[in-house]
Amino acid sequence: MSTQFRYFPLDKVSMGWGLCIYDVGWQRVSPHEDYPIRQHPDGYYYTWETGRRLSEYQLCFVFSGEGVVEFAPHKPVALTGGKLLLLAPGEWHRCRPDPKTGWGTLWIGFGGKMARSIVRSVFHREGSFVSSVARAKEFEASAMRLVNQMLKFGERRPLSSAGDLMSLLGRIADEDFDSEAVMATSAAIRQAQAAIVRRACETIDFAELAKSVGMTYDRFRHHFAGMTGFSPLQFQLAERMRVAKNLISNTNLSISDIARRTGFSSAAYFARSFKAATKLSPIGYRRTSSRLS
Repeated sequence: MSTQFRYFPLDKVSMGWGLCIYDVGWQRVSPHEDYPIRQHPDGYYYTWETGRRLSEYQLCFVFSGEGVVEFAPHKPVALTGGKLLLLAPGEWHRCRPDPKTGWGTLWIGFGGKMARSIVRSVFHREGSFVSSVARAKEFEASAMRLVNQMLKFGERRPLSSAGDLMSLLGRIADEDFDSEAVMATSAAIRQAQAAIVRRACETIDFAELAKSVGMTYDRFRHHFAGMTGFSPLQFQLAERMRVAKNLISNTNLSISDIARRTGFSSAAYFARSFKAATKLSPIGYRRTSSRLS
């Protein structure tokens, strides 16, 4: 077996950034070699009999050979070259190479206060899973560059490395990832988002909007929340607030006029909604904006 890996101490700067890398590594396991090796620290090392639960996300990529992962005992999921494995915090798992082929893998362990929302935005799901990644060789090269950068520079470049991880995850989101069905769903939700932005200040029939993008309303709500973190109505309200802020800051329109323009039934309802969203009344927001301009 050939391998390199590093584990990094946590620091306040990295944690404050919202996304930080905890560990990285790569390994090439030859056929019939023992696996895993005992050099990993407690909390990471495990045996096939025990499995393990991590306290972080791990993004693992199989670049050669074959193996299996189990998220429940005796229910193997195949891992082959070009497969991506995401391990979620707290979820039991165990994996190993096929003794006939061995395997080559790389991994990046990460966490932070933004990690869960980033993972949900990129993969449109939660929990551990296995999937394919488009342009596997290009992805492997990008991921290996990040791993080798961390192996070389480690804690000296925590923030730029976190930025590179964001770029890598963004690449997954932008590419033809996983399946045509996932991409079709993503495209439908983006189409719906654009429609809500265009019509934010109008009354929107979300059931009709769901139908227009080829979904049932329940499925639309589920996937919309999974991608954006908002219900459709919450997303519309946030967009109305963005429009209202611009009007308050950049025009002399009365609050009543702004309420009407942004689709609220009354100035009082608008003022309550605005304060709930911004912690300021519309008048208070205008005063603050004028002082800053």
